[in-house]
This record gives sequence, structure tokens and C-alpha cells, in this order.
Amino acid sequence: MSENVSPTPEIAPFGWYPDPSGTTMLRWWDGSAWTDRLEFRRPEVQSAAAFVGQVAS
Repeated sequence: MSENVSPTPEIAPFGWYPDPSGTTMLRWWDGSAWTDRLEFRRPEVQSAAAFVGQVAS
């Protein structure tokens, strides 16, 4: 007997991501929601590029 189980959508881990509002800054994703924290792009602050475009806005 086969049970219909829908896969759980993958949620991106916490980290700095390109700001979904369109600014040139990075915005902090806390693992479940966007925060008000913004950061200028710097070499030492890497965006979580593997999940860009996968984080719910």
C-alpha cells in the first residue's frame, strides 16, 4: 500500500541574502522570515548564494 506524502519544501538556512525588496544591500534571513537588518555588500560578508531565489519573500 502506497501512502501519498507530499515533500516538505526546503527552507533556506539563516544568513545574508540579496535584499528581496530590490536594494543593492544584503538582508538577514533568520531561517523563517526576513528581518529589518541590512548590510552593505563586503568581501567578508558572503551572501548565501546557494539559496538565492529559493527564499520565500
